Amino acid sequence: MKSIQRDTGIFSPQWWLLLGLALLFVALTARLGFWQLGRAQLRERIDAEQQQSAALPPLTADALRALPPGERPLYRRLDVEGRWLEQWTVFLNRPQDGRPGFWVMTPLELRDGTVLLVQRGWAPRDPVLPDKPPPLKPRPAQERVQGNWIDPPSHLMELDGSQAARAEFPRVRQNLMLDEYRRQTGLDIAAVMRQTGDSGDGLVRNWPAIASKAPMNRGYAFQWFALSLAGVLYFVWFQIFRKMRNARSKQSEPSAGR
Repeated sequence: MKSIQRDTGIFSPQWWLLLGLALLFVALTARLGFWQLGRAQLRERIDAEQQQSAALPPLTADALRALPPGERPLYRRLDVEGRWLEQWTVFLNRPQDGRPGFWVMTPLELRDGTVLLVQRGWAPRDPVLPDKPPPLKPRPAQERVQGNWIDPPSHLMELDGSQAARAEFPRVRQNLMLDEYRRQTGLDIAAVMRQTGDSGDGLVRNWPAIASKAPMNRGYAFQWFALSLAGVLYFVWFQIFRKMRNARSKQSEPSAGR
């Protein structure tokens, strides 16, 4: 009984199928590489805008009130004066320099009623009672606060319902959702501010500088382009070069046997 031998040479049906799959793979990985390059360029534009914003003169309370609705000049410097609403202070679990501790978040009410949520600084955690809020120094009735406009704190992983089970308004938290915080406090938070400088309150303000994520996107783009190139080289080597070499070897075998 004769065995059926499939034609797997160049231009065979199987070869065309593999060519189609290879082209699809190369096109997909190259597209992902260009997408990451686009993300890198977008991040670079955003970073440049934020750095330019940080270099502008600081916004005062009057300038804040005059901002168009919805405008969020991230990293723009702020120079305001108001009173701390310390009854609404929350402590976010955030390590710093390898040490466990909290970001202290307190709303600041300006003279015109505008409320800013201020990331005041970092305080170490109690080694014995990790959920105990750190003590804060008393502050004056009115205090001048300087800093930068920032995004709300990023969300970290936590157990579902872990905060709600402890208290209606938990002081120590893993995350702070701004809409939820507004509902809990009844405060209309206009912006989130990161305090800078030394105000004598004992909190650490060793904030990281504005870091660009564009190099990370360019690294991802390099990986996708490398995969695309590997797909081309793999197909050329195994489906063209080796098949042509095998075909030449088969053609030379009858000649050698004569």
